[in-house]
Amino acid sequence: MNRFIGIWQNNAGNRLIIKERNQNSVSVTFISGKTNAPIKRPFVNNLPSIDMEAELDFYQTSIEVELWKKGKGFYLCLHHDNYSSKETELSPGLSMHPEDKEASKYSKLFSPLERYVKIEE
Repeated sequence: MNRFIGIWQNNAGNRLIIKERNQNSVSVTFISGKTNAPIKRPFVNNLPSIDMEAELDFYQTSIEVELWKKGKGFYLCLHHDNYSSKETELSPGLSMHPEDKEASKYSKLFSPLERYVKIEE
């Protein structure tokens, strides 16, 4: 879990601030590179993208950030990549629960989905 803790940024300036909660979970704050502020999530009464709950996946290679609420909507999957000793990256992806048709219209709030590089421990 420790390898996910820190501040990460992509080329668009979007940042992820990941803090430890316990052995298997973290909190994640998403900061938009366009506004340099958390985004409002219209699908959750405009709550800001602050301290969103995330858990380590079964294989312990990624964390799944609940963007809506557990079991509903969609989540941000952050896969840990370590291709060299110099650069550690997170590869983002969005997963949606098949029964939640409205989630796709909000996915653009977290784009672009490009690699995040750790900028601070």
